Amino acid sequence: MRQPHVAGEKLFVDYAGTTIDIVDAATGEVHACQLFVAALGASSLTYAEATFTQALPDWIGSHTRAFGFYGGAPAMVVSDNLRSGITKACFYEPGVNRAYAEMAEHYDTAIVPARPRKPRDKAKVEVGRAGRDALDYRQAAQHQVLLARRVERSDR
Repeated sequence: MRQPHVAGEKLFVDYAGTTIDIVDAATGEVHACQLFVAALGASSLTYAEATFTQALPDWIGSHTRAFGFYGGAPAMVVSDNLRSGITKACFYEPGVNRAYAEMAEHYDTAIVPARPRKPRDKAKVEVGRAGRDALDYRQAAQHQVLLARRVERSDR
């Protein structure tokens, strides 16, 4: 079934199921990283980045960088029921992590978790153009050295 989308209304976010390997140029060490994917509902414009974990700081940081990439925040963020961000997966009264809710309040957006076991609620990042773009990104990333996240991590 086709879902109509209004421009600027929804951003669909999730982690891709597969990990990618990132090589540290300084040490040659290989790190398995998670692939964060965000896609706008109306245009399917896709943002993807690699993070070391799916923990809350990486989850919120990925959102922040995605908002910067898009030049603003949408009215709603449709997220997966990732434990870092969603404390209670329920369609009617979902529980949102306090830090994740504060991030949403700061950007004047709403967090709308997808229904449990309903991947079509966030089809843009599951099987649509975003999924293909993420796979293209994954293939390109395997042939390049990505250093940005390594630099951020060493500053902690």
